[in-house]
Amino acid sequence: MRKIILILLFLLSIILFANEVEKKVSNPWLKVYSNYKNYNIIISNISKIEEKLKNRKNTTAIQEDLHKKLLINKSKLSLYEKNNNLDSLLIKYKIKLPEITLSEYIFKNKLSEINRMIKKYDNEKTLFYIALSTFHNEYEEIKSNNEGTLKLITLKSDIGFFKEYSENIEQVGQNLLESRFELQNRYLEYKSESLTKHLFTLLTVFILYIIYKMISYFLQKTDQEKNKNYNKFIAILYFFTIFIFVVVRYIDDLMYIITFLSVVAAALTIAMREIILNIAGAIYIFFTSVIRVGNRIMVQFDTKHTVGDIVSISLIKIKLHETDDYTNIKDIKNVGRTIYIPNSYIFTKVFYNYSLKKNGLINDILEFEFDIDNDFKLIEEVISDILNKSNLSHNIYFSTNNTKTAILCIISYEINFKQVSKERGILSISLLSEFKKNKKIKLKSTKITSKQKEDED
Repeated sequence: MRKIILILLFLLSIILFANEVEKKVSNPWLKVYSNYKNYNIIISNISKIEEKLKNRKNTTAIQEDLHKKLLINKSKLSLYEKNNNLDSLLIKYKIKLPEITLSEYIFKNKLSEINRMIKKYDNEKTLFYIALSTFHNEYEEIKSNNEGTLKLITLKSDIGFFKEYSENIEQVGQNLLESRFELQNRYLEYKSESLTKHLFTLLTVFILYIIYKMISYFLQKTDQEKNKNYNKFIAILYFFTIFIFVVVRYIDDLMYIITFLSVVAAALTIAMREIILNIAGAIYIFFTSVIRVGNRIMVQFDTKHTVGDIVSISLIKIKLHETDDYTNIKDIKNVGRTIYIPNSYIFTKVFYNYSLKKNGLINDILEFEFDIDNDFKLIEEVISDILNKSNLSHNIYFSTNNTKTAILCIISYEINFKQVSKERGILSISLLSEFKKNKKIKLKSTKITSKQKEDED
């Protein structure tokens, strides 16, 4: 029984000793301080050995022994961190207070960070005084047992070092509390000054927006073109007024606004390049009137083109109703669609406006081929009589065709773009009828080859 009790007491003493060792090793202050001392001791040893090596009176054996000790100490030096001293445990508690913004005021991220630091610091401070207590206990134990004097001197030096360093520990805690107090004061100052300013600005912008929407609502009740232009003007005026108001309101923070707007502008330019170009196109159209609602235009896409009347022009796009394409009779079967064109089109591609010329006049062309054996003066008179009856200003040109086998008659006449499809058909029928009636006029004969017959069959 006595043996069992002795064994249990021995095991308990081992466990208690192990716990004490573990606490000592796991305490970051003791660990860092040990690293700091060992590093400095090794540096001191290296310096002493190097001084001894300079002595020329040393024998070869002594010199070799000193070289070995020097190498051993240098190898030990790599086991310790050079800058790992007690200050390295406190550097993470340095705080730079931020300028209070709306985001910081709402979420209080920095205040939460400081509170976490204070909580962590309290644990760090407790461990520091545990380390100091460890040195005290060890000192008292050795002193009571009358053990090594050198050890007592070393421990007394360690205790003195930690007591002196405790001023740094207390100062860090004081700095954290002062930083928290200062930050809370900044929150209160922001609330009483900047936040009120922001809220008033937001309220003013909201009221201006309501006024703008009310004016737009009354103007949209009618479909008059004049009111549409007024609506666009009011929209531009509204955004310009908001911009001027914000700049004047925050003139004290002008550099901040410029920096902020520069960053925002750069981001928007990349992310919303097409939209910005479309809005710029709308502003350009509004102030230059290169195109208007009701104009007929031709737009091109790769090798194809589309002719249509402009129905509306918004900040982003132009809306077209496709009309008869009198430039290519084969495409007439594909008309009648609604087409949306981005406003940026006017900056990047060519478009044709048929409506800007007086009375919407355009030059249309009719072509006929005649045999070489003809009285071309008579042909010109016949053509002129028919076009004069329709009051169409015109010009007539003759030239050989591509194969040099006939004369090509080109009739160019001015006509309103909305009437061209209908008038072209009437003129074509009238001219062909007159040419066939007059026996003195010979159109070019068309001979159908056997291959063409087979294709038609």
